[in-house]
Amino acid sequence: MKAYRTIDQRLKAWCKINSPMKKGLLYSFLIIACGLVLYQYVAVSTTFAADVAKSDQKVDPKPADAKSDPVAEMPPAGMLPSALLSLTVDSDTFPRRAFLVDKRRRTLTVWEGNGKTLKLNCAYPTDIGQKEGDKLVQGDHRTPEGIYFFQTTMDGHKVDFNQYGSRIFTLDYPNYFDTLEKKTGNGIWLHSIPESKSLLRGSRGCVVVRNNVIQELGKYIDLKQTPMVIVGTVEYLSEADWLAQQAQMKSWLDAWRVAWGGKDLDAYMAKYSERFRSAGMGKNQWRRYKANLADRYSTIEVALSDVQIFNIGPKLVFRFFQNYKSNLKQDAGTKILYMLKNGEHYEIIGENWQQKDPVTTRLGDAQSGDKLRDNAPNRGAASSTPPSTGI
Repeated sequence: MKAYRTIDQRLKAWCKINSPMKKGLLYSFLIIACGLVLYQYVAVSTTFAADVAKSDQKVDPKPADAKSDPVAEMPPAGMLPSALLSLTVDSDTFPRRAFLVDKRRRTLTVWEGNGKTLKLNCAYPTDIGQKEGDKLVQGDHRTPEGIYFFQTTMDGHKVDFNQYGSRIFTLDYPNYFDTLEKKTGNGIWLHSIPESKSLLRGSRGCVVVRNNVIQELGKYIDLKQTPMVIVGTVEYLSEADWLAQQAQMKSWLDAWRVAWGGKDLDAYMAKYSERFRSAGMGKNQWRRYKANLADRYSTIEVALSDVQIFNIGPKLVFRFFQNYKSNLKQDAGTKILYMLKNGEHYEIIGENWQQKDPVTTRLGDAQSGDKLRDNAPNRGAASSTPPSTGI
């Protein structure tokens, strides 16, 4: 403290000297001192701003190893996906849109029926299971590959926003084919994640998008109606080749219809697999049941409309609206044929029939897991009461 008083006294004595040279030195000293004070102020302010920025990052953390999201890959120009061979809708029986997930490209696309062909609605980047390949068992962290339908929806805020984002749409995994192949697991969803998480982190098997994306996708989803086809790698065809494949499968379906309506039991049953099972009946029981109906009815007429075709590898699904009429009975409703390729030909391995509701022609619960399991192989004996003629 004494030293400071000594400096102060000498500075006052210096200031009393009227020498111009000393006055100039004093002014220079004051200017330098002000400059040093300003420099210190700027340095302190910059450090404070940096500390505030770091503090803000701690409030809304980003993973230290987070990478940028994958980029959605647009389909090749003029090409159409072989997984969606028809989304034809002439009425309001089914939605005209379908979701398609390409696991290798990490891309989810939404397609819409456009006359005889398709048009692309949108494409978004997506996350998938942590492990590569098709899902086989519970807990393998793989995303299943197949033809699925949205079942229910949940508010992600009420489940776990940090894990599932703002919205969840459940799928019917395991579906009919999965049950045949004895795959296990459940809880395969389409859901979102918050911005603090990366779309490259890998899920436990779900298909994952951003919060803003799932809000858009929700506009295209009719529960228990809208399909989501998940493929390892989507194959794209030229429009000409795509239309040729569509025509081939529709021709197959029409031959099945004609054989049924014409009571040509041999041609009709030739379309069915030896592994076929539906409504508690195997192939032989199914043949006896159809033969009995053909003997009872003098005429049978079958008309199909709104034919949709979903295809993945050796698996194929027909979904259509069916009108059945005989001289004794008439009914209408929606039908699904589950097909497996055997050599060069497809065969029916299962059927699902849902008679038209008096109020609506929607598929309703026909795609629910419980309904599908009723038609799974080795589930009970043949029913003592014959099913509807429509099946």
